[in-house]
Amino acid sequence: MKVPLLSQIMARPLWCGGGAFFLLGMIAACLTNPTPADYQRRTATEMNTFLLTQVCPEIINRNSAIARVALEVCDQLESRSIEDIERYIAYNTQSYNLGVATLFVTELPMQTIWSLGLFGQIIPLRR
Repeated sequence: MKVPLLSQIMARPLWCGGGAFFLLGMIAACLTNPTPADYQRRTATEMNTFLLTQVCPEIINRNSAIARVALEVCDQLESRSIEDIERYIAYNTQSYNLGVATLFVTELPMQTIWSLGLFGQIIPLRR
């Protein structure tokens, strides 16, 4: 009768523990994977924040005729609901299901942005 080696006995709990950890990680990734609506909402909020904090002040501080128009547009960005931006993003976004994660790619006129939903960060692609 062959007696199992000590290394074989010790490897089984490690293999089972590693497999259980991997399985729990996959389940957690599936549960936290955002839907397209989550991505659109978050992207619209980030775009609105970017426009209000960086683009609008830069245009308004210039002494030109466009500054008055920009002031009106920026006021509308603050007062109107964000749903218009969400609809625009939804229209220009494609999602790719990668199994555990979803890749969202949004084609904007100035640049393309993408987000691997699992990690949540929106990354601009340089052209």
